[in-house]
Amino acid sequence: MHSLETYRKIHMYLPDDYLVTNKKYPVLYMFDGHNLFYDEDATYGRSWRLSQAIEQYGKEMIVVGQECSHQGNERLDEYSPYPFYDSAFGAFPGKGIQTMEFFVNDLKPYIDAHFPTSPKREHTWIGGSSCGGLMALFAVVKYSYIYSKAIVLSPYILPTANHLLYDIDQTYIRHKTSVYMSWGAQEGNDMHEFVMETKVCTDLANVLLKKGVYLQFNVKPLGRHCEEDWDKESEVFLNFLEE
Repeated sequence: MHSLETYRKIHMYLPDDYLVTNKKYPVLYMFDGHNLFYDEDATYGRSWRLSQAIEQYGKEMIVVGQECSHQGNERLDEYSPYPFYDSAFGAFPGKGIQTMEFFVNDLKPYIDAHFPTSPKREHTWIGGSSCGGLMALFAVVKYSYIYSKAIVLSPYILPTANHLLYDIDQTYIRHKTSVYMSWGAQEGNDMHEFVMETKVCTDLANVLLKKGVYLQFNVKPLGRHCEEDWDKESEVFLNFLEE
């Protein structure tokens, strides 16, 4: 990652026959790549099991997941495009823009050069959960000339909501940009937190709609903030990508 002067492991899913066909595949770029495919790699012992879902539902795509930093709370810093304060973790300057510079300037060109991708905007997507969900939403707004769709699961947006609302309002967003956003009632410590999250997501939606962005909501009454629950909605968001 030239922008952060560091290295990160990349986790990928490739169709079994990608070496022997002439197909060009759409690419889903994702954050927290170690949590995507295998339970043994996942931070909390349970992954999204995304490769199983892709095969189960007959999807054809490449998935590229960037592993985050595991040093202290550096993930929060690298996955926020804005400075913020969290009462549990402290203050962070926010290095999300540098992270996106890596995605845009290093990662995508490398993947397009070495794998059978369809590099066009309509076949380039981005997704993530929690801080990664914040980053996916930021990316599809600020880099809509690259990404046409974003999967935004349980986004960690309360501390930076005002910054994000301002950026969306001030940014030109390309035509045919789509966002899938989901969150659950059992993610926070109490119902008040769920109400606050719902309000912020609704405020963001209203601004996005004014900019011509297509939105698909999935509010889950029993939804929790964990990989197991994000796995449960994989059929829905995978279908969203192909719409």
